[in-house]
Amino acid sequence: MGHGGRYILDSLKTGAVDKSCYTDADLTIGAKINVWGREVTICDMDEFTAHHYSSKFNVAKATPIHYKQTEAAKIEREIPPYNGWGSEEDSRANCLKLIAQAPKRDFIKFMKKDRQGLDSHVLRFFARLDTNRPIDMDRTFIISFFLSDDTISVFEPEKRNSGIVHGKFIERSKIKKPSGEYYQAEDIFVGAVVNFRSHQFIITDADEYALSYAEKHQD
Repeated sequence: MGHGGRYILDSLKTGAVDKSCYTDADLTIGAKINVWGREVTICDMDEFTAHHYSSKFNVAKATPIHYKQTEAAKIEREIPPYNGWGSEEDSRANCLKLIAQAPKRDFIKFMKKDRQGLDSHVLRFFARLDTNRPIDMDRTFIISFFLSDDTISVFEPEKRNSGIVHGKFIERSKIKKPSGEYYQAEDIFVGAVVNFRSHQFIITDADEYALSYAEKHQD
């Protein structure tokens, strides 16, 4: 509307908006249409649509366009090597799922082998380092094997004037042998040589419960 309330004719239609829509004549196999700013290619049609185009436009059904990608070779998931932080089970769980979950425990075994009265279900051994270094030859350790979940912890008792910090030496966790298998109760006995996290120990003695357990489970 112009000045004075009069309408101005747009003979050149400069303000016209193209409102044309797609019709069935525009939709054929291979045609590219614009759908809300995205280019879409028509690849195939069903039998009813093919019959419609044959009867109305006398057009035979065109060869469908192959659009499905071939299945790529399955990529095996590679678990990175354990870096020593936390437990290996936790590190592995972080690689398997986007939201990390605690590794599942054998709850039945835990209930059977958890502490019950005087039965601690913990095998304790005394050990020393298998080394020729004079400063380490006199160091003693207590190795505890927990039957409830097959975890191992190593503790170094205090020795006055030794110059070595005592206390927890290896955090309680499952420990693998050099062969890659986890240590089990039958692998730790008096006289055995074990390798925990690159530290080689010689088992020198055991407490009464560990000896009694070994006698009852000789098989």
